[in-house]
Amino acid sequence: MKVERSINYARAGFIKACLIRLARTRGKHEEDMITVSLNEKSTSVPYRLGRLFAVLEKAQSDTNREIKSTITSKYFSSASTTPAVVFPVLLKLTQHHIAKSDWGFKSNQAIEEIMSGIDGFPATLTLEEQGIFMLGYYHQRRANYRKKSNSEEKNEEENKKEAAL
Repeated sequence: MKVERSINYARAGFIKACLIRLARTRGKHEEDMITVSLNEKSTSVPYRLGRLFAVLEKAQSDTNREIKSTITSKYFSSASTTPAVVFPVLLKLTQHHIAKSDWGFKSNQAIEEIMSGIDGFPATLTLEEQGIFMLGYYHQRRANYRKKSNSEEKNEEENKKEAAL
C-alpha cells in the first residue's frame, strides 16, 4: 500500500483477516478484538489513532469539499508508521479547519472522545499495529458517512443548539 499509494477495501480485508487470526492466537481481550464495524470501546492505541485520522480528514473535508490535496494523500503513510511525528502537526492544522466549519463543535467532540483513550503518541507502529490503524481509519470513515436515524439527527440538532449557547 505504501509503494503503490493505493488503499482499497480488498486490501483492508486481507489486513483484517490477518489481524483477526493473530488476535485469536494471542487471546486478546474482547474490547480489543477486531470487529466488523466501528468499535468505540476499543482501547487499542493504533485503532484509536486510525479513528482519529478519519475524524481529522472529515474536519478538513467539512471545511473545504473541493480541496485537491487532502491530509490522507499527504500524511496517511507517515501517520500510520510514525504517529508521534505526524499527529501533533495534524491536530494543529485541524484547529484551523474546525474554526472555519459549521460543524466544528462535532469534530471537536469526536477528537476529544478518541483522544481520551490515548496517553501519548507512539514513536513508531509495527506492521501489525499499522494494520490496526488502517482498520480504525476505515471503520471510523464509514461511521462518519453513514446515514443517521431520525433520533440521531434530533440529538445532533439539540447538541448544535447547546453549543451555540
